[in-house]
Amino acid sequence: MRSTLPLNLRLLALPLSRPNGDPPRFLLHALRSSLASSTNDLPTTTRYLNKAINKAADLWAGLGKADGGWKKKTYLTGERLMDRIEWEEWALKSLDPALAPKLLPSLSAPSSSPSSSSGAPAPAGAGAGAPSSTATAAPLHAVATTKGRQPRETVELLYPPSLLPDEKALLDALKAQLDHREPHHRGLMYRCLILSPLTWPFAIIPVVPNLPLFYVLWRAWSHFRAWKATQYLGSLIGSPSLRLKASPELDEIYRSATPHAVGDLLLTPERVPLLVKRFRMTDEESKELERAVGQSESRLRQARSEAHPELVKSEPERVKKD
Repeated sequence: MRSTLPLNLRLLALPLSRPNGDPPRFLLHALRSSLASSTNDLPTTTRYLNKAINKAADLWAGLGKADGGWKKKTYLTGERLMDRIEWEEWALKSLDPALAPKLLPSLSAPSSSPSSSSGAPAPAGAGAGAPSSTATAAPLHAVATTKGRQPRETVELLYPPSLLPDEKALLDALKAQLDHREPHHRGLMYRCLILSPLTWPFAIIPVVPNLPLFYVLWRAWSHFRAWKATQYLGSLIGSPSLRLKASPELDEIYRSATPHAVGDLLLTPERVPLLVKRFRMTDEESKELERAVGQSESRLRQARSEAHPELVKSEPERVKKD
């Protein structure tokens, strides 16, 4: 049974980089503390699935505590593989729609009333100011304030106004990202499931468990979670449940002086602890932010090396002198 207390999910739009003066590329981070924590809020199947996932996580952590041998090597190899997974996937799969607020329908959704589909005239007594079923859809950044449509459960999106001043541009960029990620994760989920039977022969190896099968199934689950998150966030855009809020705290963190070798990097390693402390994030959240920062820096270096190889070649010497 779902809790009777209203849920208020908090999302952070964290600009990661701004290559070549383009609009900032941002990470949409869901604060764990704002998600429902009671297992009573979840369906039975979801509770059992989460228990299995937590059990697998404990077993994996146990491999890392080994002094050596194949267990320790397997753990270190797996950690390196996980660090190579795109930060976009980590951010999406951390948002479980089962724990998030239930959303009101999007303002841009077409009317499903019989009168709007059959062309019947409006009911008698309807005023001239009554909304028409053929009216232009509301913009992506619209937020409902009409009486009777106030959401009980809301999603608050915090952003630094100095870096993301245009709310419509922010949500347009989010929609473009979701339009790309949804088919991406759906396709890779099915691909992992199709490939899983090919890993069964590894089960005949004595002592060592069928690690390839576990990894492929874990990747399928990861893509499934990311896929479902894209659907949830897609429903959020234009929904009356969404609340956009400029955050002076985020602005203050991004204004902190943290010079870095890659000038286009906005979320630097030095700013991550400030975010973790200010928003009371968990160690897992801190690790995800650090992973996103590392990957963003690598992408910037790769882009610069492709555009100006002579600058990248001389950069290590300049950083060493500094």
